[in-house]
Amino acid sequence: MPEQEEIVKFTGIVEDIEKELIPRLFIARIKSDDNEYIVEMDMHKDLILFNKGSRVEVVLSRSTPSYRDGVDFVGVGTVVSKRKEDDNSIAFLVSIGGLLFKIKSRKELDLEPTERIYVKIAPLS
Repeated sequence: MPEQEEIVKFTGIVEDIEKELIPRLFIARIKSDDNEYIVEMDMHKDLILFNKGSRVEVVLSRSTPSYRDGVDFVGVGTVVSKRKEDDNSIAFLVSIGGLLFKIKSRKELDLEPTERIYVKIAPLS
């Protein structure tokens, strides 16, 4: 994949996975190794690919990222909103077929509302 198509790429740890009020839905929290990014994302029970404490790679890109079929999660989403948080970070909300993916960072990301992007979460060995 051409490097300019990647918006964000990092490795991190799944800090938590909690049940949501909606049956079969969970929320996963991922923190990057450099503490620059925090991700909170909805995961359906049939799509959970990792457990609390798992190491993962997260990629946001404008083109289809390379992935392992049946191992990695790859979804196409639409950037729904961009907002400044109380801690001076910027949060982007992405809808992936109704599942929500939120990424927070103090860095400005090259994302705009209504933009279509790919989200990849890959378990690391």
